Amino acid sequence: MDIVLSQKTDKPIYTQIYEQIAAQIMNGEVAPGEKLPPIRTVAVNLRISVIPVKQAWEQLEREGFIYTAAGRGTFVNELAHHEISSKRKTTAEELLSQGIATCREMGLSLDEVIEIVKKTW
Repeated sequence: MDIVLSQKTDKPIYTQIYEQIAAQIMNGEVAPGEKLPPIRTVAVNLRISVIPVKQAWEQLEREGFIYTAAGRGTFVNELAHHEISSKRKTTAEELLSQGIATCREMGLSLDEVIEIVKKTW
């Protein structure tokens, strides 16, 4: 499990952590049943407070990506194929909505945005 934080983004640290771990779970880099490191360990490794790591873990758990077993740790949930597909689509829609809003603010037309998407695909 790799997490790279950027200071050059407006995204809060917990969001960066959440998005990266969720993506790694959805694309299979982090396997179902895999034990996640303790919150404090992640915080120490990233040289940050435990608070944003805890917030990311809570969001991952709320959204069904992980679960906590008392006294054993935190593990990646077994997600059915349709659940992973649904989460991917939801995540993509959220990210694209943000990007499209920015494109609208910049005055780009739909055709220009589609051209950009095709070019960067």
